[in-house]
Amino acid sequence: MEAGSATTRARAGWRLWAVVPVLLLALAVGVVVTSSASLVDLVGSNPPPADEFDIRRVEFSPGEIRITVRNPQPDDLTIANVNVDDAIVPFSVDGATTLGRLRSSTIVVPYDWVPDDPITVGVTSSTGIQTVKEIPAAVETPQPSVQGFVGYALIGALVGVLPVALGLLWLPALRHAGPAWLAAFMAFTAGLLSFLGVEALSESFELQAALPSALGGTGLVLLGVAISFLGMTALAGRLTGGAAATGLALALLVAVGIGLHNLGEGLAIGASFALGELQLGTFLIVGFMIHNVTEGLGIATPVAKTRVTILTLAGLALMAGAPTILGAWIGGYTSNDILAALFFAIAAGAAFQVVVEVGRYVARHAPGGLRSGYAVVGFLAGVATMFVTGVLAG
Repeated sequence: MEAGSATTRARAGWRLWAVVPVLLLALAVGVVVTSSASLVDLVGSNPPPADEFDIRRVEFSPGEIRITVRNPQPDDLTIANVNVDDAIVPFSVDGATTLGRLRSSTIVVPYDWVPDDPITVGVTSSTGIQTVKEIPAAVETPQPSVQGFVGYALIGALVGVLPVALGLLWLPALRHAGPAWLAAFMAFTAGLLSFLGVEALSESFELQAALPSALGGTGLVLLGVAISFLGMTALAGRLTGGAAATGLALALLVAVGIGLHNLGEGLAIGASFALGELQLGTFLIVGFMIHNVTEGLGIATPVAKTRVTILTLAGLALMAGAPTILGAWIGGYTSNDILAALFFAIAAGAAFQVVVEVGRYVARHAPGGLRSGYAVVGFLAGVATMFVTGVLAG
């Protein structure tokens, strides 16, 4: 009994000691936070903040302009006046006039703007620093409506679901391909997913760079990548029982990875229409349609030697393409830079994880493994194809 109780006390003691570094770290951080000004004075002084607002969104409705601003500075900022085309205009504020750090308000300006004409809005803080945003063409901001939801859904289906479904029509031809050629097409899938992953990661870092540093910096992007990579790894383990993914399980993983990327494409299209950039939106629709046809090939290749039903293929096409519809809705009716950066980071992590699964498949089933000429050329062809079609998407 005494030996057992001694062992229990020893275990409890070690657990308490495990908490000690955390408590000491918290204490040290508290000291640094409370005395940060004194520490900074030892080595220099910080320049004063720019006192600039972050203009997040400008919306137009008949006879009115609504400007959403955020305070990215550590100190409070007060909205002093508003300019439209260099003229001071009357305004009201839907929210607080003095904004704390990362707080937002919407400025309402009664103004008879001219459709399709360029316009410049500026918001000046109480310290006299003005933040300016130029709008190439003033267009009435779409409001949520049944017609708008249907329109964005149709656009998302044309961009996401239709091209993927057309790409799945390569399945009958793939069924007659030999092992070497099938390995080449699987490597092609890895190539296109690698390109999509790098593209999404680049987009995420670009969006993150425009955010205030207090919102997480690169940590926000890395968090999204880690969450999706580990989540996809867990999904792969659940589908395969820990073995390398093959057949329908691998096709499902490819479809999920592509779907998360297509969510970002929908965001871009929806945002372009919401900001009145109609020509850009139309160009993106055509470019992404061409860009996404090859994604169907990537989904079809893993099930080339597996018996699947039409219903299963339809489900895979919806899984890969339908997120474009959701992205178009989000981009068209909301404006959240944090979510946009996080979505693209999640898409990147998912794509990279599926590349790992495809690589494991090629290594085990392809004649010659990953060093096969078919695999190498297929991978490079996948990257090159996505690059060329991506150029068309602008």
